[in-house]
Amino acid sequence: MLSPALQNKSGRLGRLPSFHGFFLYALLAVGTVCNPDIHVHAAPNVPLNFDGWVTEALAKLETDGITGGFHRHTAPLSRADVAKVIQQAESRIKSGIVVPSEIDKKLLEKLKREFQAELTHQTRRATSFLPQLRATMDVGVTNPSHKVAPALESAFVYQGYKPLPQDRKTRKSTAPWLTLYSEFEGDNFDSPLPEGKTAEQRVERWRGGYTGNFKRGYMQIVVAQGSRASASLFNNDGQLNLLVGRDWLFWGASPYTSVGISDNSPPFDLVKLSSTFGRLKATAFTAQLDATWYDDGSKRYLAKRYISGHRVDYQFNDRFEIGASEWVLYGGDAQTLEWKYANPITFYYALQYNAKADDNIMFAFDAAYRPIDGLRLYGEWLADDFQYVPGANDPHAVAWLCGVEWYPQRIGARHLGVHTEYVRVNRWAYTHLVPENQFTHFGDMIGHPISTDSDTFTFSVSYQFTQDVQAKFNAAVSRNGEGTVADRFYGEDFEALPFPTGVVERITEIGGQCSYRPRDAWNVSLRYTWEHVRNAAHRQGEVDMGHRFVFQLGYIL
Repeated sequence: MLSPALQNKSGRLGRLPSFHGFFLYALLAVGTVCNPDIHVHAAPNVPLNFDGWVTEALAKLETDGITGGFHRHTAPLSRADVAKVIQQAESRIKSGIVVPSEIDKKLLEKLKREFQAELTHQTRRATSFLPQLRATMDVGVTNPSHKVAPALESAFVYQGYKPLPQDRKTRKSTAPWLTLYSEFEGDNFDSPLPEGKTAEQRVERWRGGYTGNFKRGYMQIVVAQGSRASASLFNNDGQLNLLVGRDWLFWGASPYTSVGISDNSPPFDLVKLSSTFGRLKATAFTAQLDATWYDDGSKRYLAKRYISGHRVDYQFNDRFEIGASEWVLYGGDAQTLEWKYANPITFYYALQYNAKADDNIMFAFDAAYRPIDGLRLYGEWLADDFQYVPGANDPHAVAWLCGVEWYPQRIGARHLGVHTEYVRVNRWAYTHLVPENQFTHFGDMIGHPISTDSDTFTFSVSYQFTQDVQAKFNAAVSRNGEGTVADRFYGEDFEALPFPTGVVERITEIGGQCSYRPRDAWNVSLRYTWEHVRNAAHRQGEVDMGHRFVFQLGYIL
């Protein structure tokens, strides 16, 4: 089990497709173990990281003050969104608001080359066919297995531009009015076992054990556009966007994963409205989740499940950003879509309270502050169940995280990066008295992947040698209690329970990674992780230890 800091996860700013044509990846992973009952699986969770360096470059430039604020907490970002961020960074540099370091100049130039079509307002038609060749080896004293198999991933995007009211003289559009996007993946690697229950699956095994999955696929259109005056006032924003299809959501301030809605679970099949008015961004969505079986021994039914949510993200200035979110998850026998929750401008808690319903309402707040360029402080707080009535005999089911990103100017001239983060998810967070209302999607946690009754502290140091070459050292310490997302509060003496509860797994991980990631030509990545687990599988005194080495090689035309 690897902590979020050490997993091979895609970036969080939007999983932006990089359209350069043909990828050929070869990945060789070798796991060695010190305990005969452990096998280290080296296949990464995400077969191909589309955005990779784009996400990390944007995050670094924002922390260094180059881009200014750009609603980083509400993702995914579109390619048009990133083009606006690049234009904003160039404007700040030309006006003398900020003076970039040499490494930040190079990263910005690399982004400009990647998003050249959007920056020149050209209609963009692009397809990418992205085959990968991966080889994995599971090495152990008992029952070793070896697998060598290709994995394919492809993406298609079409963006249609037409002049908006403020662009009629130049006949150039600042944003696409229509976007079509589709992303396909096929592989025969085993997926991690889900933590929660589900009665459905998104992919079915085919010949040779292969699965084919359209991970993302949506249409996004501009359904309303502000006047010329409002567009000028709001920096060419002020438009209402409608997205219909399958896509990820990520709401939070952490660069890794959120305690609220994150991209840890499979993407949602949803309808989403979003609009940006200068410093304010508003988002609302409604999605159908996977179905789950309810069975208490006397009654059994297939529960349909839904989730609706809305969020506002506000930037006080270039240094301070806050966000507030509310969502509701509900399901049941013969459950259908609740149109009162699909309303984007209502208050879910009030609707549930007035209807005496028992749906799973959650609130989340996040904030980030840059006291100086190169230093970013951030935090998130989620309330699954918060007792505001005096004398209530129920626990606070909350989760929170806080972290620091630092790229010092005097030490390393912004090449050096330091990141530290602490995450805590209390017992009974993400759970619910109604089993089908647990906070999961296809068995995976929608929130933070450490799940309930756990905490983790991560520390990493990176060094950006060039715009293409980076090295990183990671360390993480985690504690996992015996509480699970399937638990329900039945009146236990919660004040007497320690945190975490039961026999606690204590996990220590240390590792590092070196990568070379240009826009084209060869890509190379080396990664190593050592893991030590005390009280493994919550068995007192049980110790497990393992090693993981991953070598990845690719070529981009």
